[in-house]
Amino acid sequence: MGAIIFMSLPSASTFNWSGIFKPHDGRLETLQAQFHWTFRVTAALCFIGHGAWGVITKSGWLPFFQSQGIEPGIAWKLQPLIGAFDVLMALVLLWKPRRIVVMWMFLWGLWTAILRPLAGNLKKEQVDGEWVVSLATDSMHVPKMQTWEFWERAGNWGPPFLLLLMAGGFVMSRKDWLGAYVEPAMTAAKANTIWWLSRFCVGALMVGHAGFGFGVKKQMLIDHWQAVGVDADVSTIVAIGWAELALGFLVFLLPLRPIVWLVLVWKLFTEFLYVPADTVTGKGLLNIFEWIERWGDYGLPLAMLFFIGWRKARTAPKDPAVA
Repeated sequence: MGAIIFMSLPSASTFNWSGIFKPHDGRLETLQAQFHWTFRVTAALCFIGHGAWGVITKSGWLPFFQSQGIEPGIAWKLQPLIGAFDVLMALVLLWKPRRIVVMWMFLWGLWTAILRPLAGNLKKEQVDGEWVVSLATDSMHVPKMQTWEFWERAGNWGPPFLLLLMAGGFVMSRKDWLGAYVEPAMTAAKANTIWWLSRFCVGALMVGHAGFGFGVKKQMLIDHWQAVGVDADVSTIVAIGWAELALGFLVFLLPLRPIVWLVLVWKLFTEFLYVPADTVTGKGLLNIFEWIERWGDYGLPLAMLFFIGWRKARTAPKDPAVA
């Protein structure tokens, strides 16, 4: 078995949009640079978006703290510290990445996703001007929402997980975890593995979001559509939810280029609706951080499009005049 040959990180100047706006050159080096910078920037933006809400503070996080026995009074004080640390990890990833940082981002992204079902039927509500956490015994919508939200969060932990995979992070010795993040040269086998895992993550986040519509009938989604002039009601978001469910399975089972493009454009648009709907009431344009936090919903389909372009270039018949 040959030794793994590590290369220096692809510089930002090696990234290009071939396979998106022009034919891909079919080189694994190009695909590696595209994967690397797509996942690296995506993971950083997810953490910047999430961290910003920690610094701002958000009542919606209180049930997650309470699920671990942390009372609201302490949770409010912890949120800015957690948020600042999220932003710090994002900046380190962009400036001088370390394997241990990428591993932390994967584990933290996965843990915050797991916290959704762990919060069970806890809900936050305002009593006499103060936010408290109580049991949602009168409704199953809260526990159902938390379960779907776990899958919808695949866009948060997926990109750092794929970076770890590219770095050979799961076969490194203990001392290497504190070393600089480097990657072995990309192989076709690893590119295919990343392709399949990206398909899974995109399918999962689409199915999770679909459940907010047909399963939870989430009022927030109605507000989103009404904010852009759509006369939406429960039947509207249920229908959209079933359509998203079909699209989630389709992008995993039949990831054709137009389908992946549809997912990318759809997520860019629908997640931006947090802003005009002022979803976190009174925060106005700060709701843009909700859109930024979900960058994995856009970065993962983009990575799939790069792979589709690369695969097409590899399988295209050679021009005899050039051969």
